[in-house]
Amino acid sequence: MAHYSDHLTTEVRLERMRPEAIAAAKAQQPSIYVPFGSIEWHGYHNPVGLDAVKAHEQLVGLASHIGGVVYPPVYFGAGGGHTDWPSSFMISPEPMTRIVTELLHGFERDGYRKAVLLSGHYPNRTEYLDAARGAYLAAGGTMAVMVLVENEAPGASGDHAAKAETSYMLYLLPELVDMDRLRAGRQDDLGGPDESVNWMGSEYAGHPNYGLVGIDPRAYASEEVGRISTEALLSFLAAWVKSAES
Repeated sequence: MAHYSDHLTTEVRLERMRPEAIAAAKAQQPSIYVPFGSIEWHGYHNPVGLDAVKAHEQLVGLASHIGGVVYPPVYFGAGGGHTDWPSSFMISPEPMTRIVTELLHGFERDGYRKAVLLSGHYPNRTEYLDAARGAYLAAGGTMAVMVLVENEAPGASGDHAAKAETSYMLYLLPELVDMDRLRAGRQDDLGGPDESVNWMGSEYAGHPNYGLVGIDPRAYASEEVGRISTEALLSFLAAWVKSAES
């Protein structure tokens, strides 16, 4: 069950809204939130779309708390070290810079005054989101635009499919996580609570954590860890949306 989406009393997901509902939401809070991610390996226990579905659910939580609407997830990832892994598809940043720049201009024409571009795939920020924001502003864009990856918010953690991202998923979308698969195999090599490990090397093939980067999720990932980080992220974003100049 999705933590926020399955408990909405008012729809905030743009693709599901009719024109009058969009107009009413915009009148109350003229902000739009766009989740970016990728399709790539996130361990044996997580879905390959983790980055975008995570960011989307986080932004649904934001909109349900302070208003605004959530754009559909954008699954085009650029950069990162998983290009050669199964079901991992990366693209060149240049076309995405243009697409996102055009989106921002479109949002402005439609009456939005603030935009949050949140990427669950961390390299997207430096690969194309910062550039798109810069191009939009250089062309005279007037919206306030925030570009962020979650662990840039105070109190919010981040990694690649290890303790942090697995915990986000356990809190936000637990039905998509298979903890039994994560715990299948050897359990005698658990790292410490602060020990970040890169399990991407070929020597880890077949290991439960193969392809992860971060603190061992087998011992340290939990719904509670995900809740703390999610609430820190949403508090940070809400403060920005409420304070950004129109």
